Amino acid sequence: MLGGNHVTRDISLGLQVPMVVAEKIKTKNGGLIATGIDDRDLIEIGGETGDWEHDRRTVTRSELIGIMRPRIEEILEDVRTQLEIAGFYELKSQKFVLTGGTSQTPGLDTLASRILGQQVRIGRPIRIHRLPQAYSGSSCSALVGLALFAAHPQDEWWDFELPNTSYSSRTVRKAVRWLRENW
Repeated sequence: MLGGNHVTRDISLGLQVPMVVAEKIKTKNGGLIATGIDDRDLIEIGGETGDWEHDRRTVTRSELIGIMRPRIEEILEDVRTQLEIAGFYELKSQKFVLTGGTSQTPGLDTLASRILGQQVRIGRPIRIHRLPQAYSGSSCSALVGLALFAAHPQDEWWDFELPNTSYSSRTVRKAVRWLRENW
């Protein structure tokens, strides 16, 4: 399983900083599409090793993007492969919805759209009465959705029929079987 934690680990290893520092750098300065200004935009790495030279290092935002982008591309390519294996890639949907903390990375929607070949949007929880602001972002959208589903399960969601028009029945059966086995 791949995710944002792998990106953080790559930053940690690439910049030789602890995971906590790497997560802060990723969250505050991360991105996936470099521009000309990113070559001049310096990020202070910081640290607490006691070595003044090491703790006062800087990297350009382009260097950070150079660490993050390959892992994100790998994750998206793996998603595409898994969708193909499950038979969902042939069922042309209108959009993919990205969730989780890493979905907030600038440029992810553009890169995901390019790799997945579909429109992409960032998922956010629907408006829920008394949902704290801290849980209303895309980092919590899957969690909120699963909690709502657990509170109000609707088995009929899985009892659907798809039109035969442009999909082979084998593909549809494979996709529905995958849904039932994994959900």
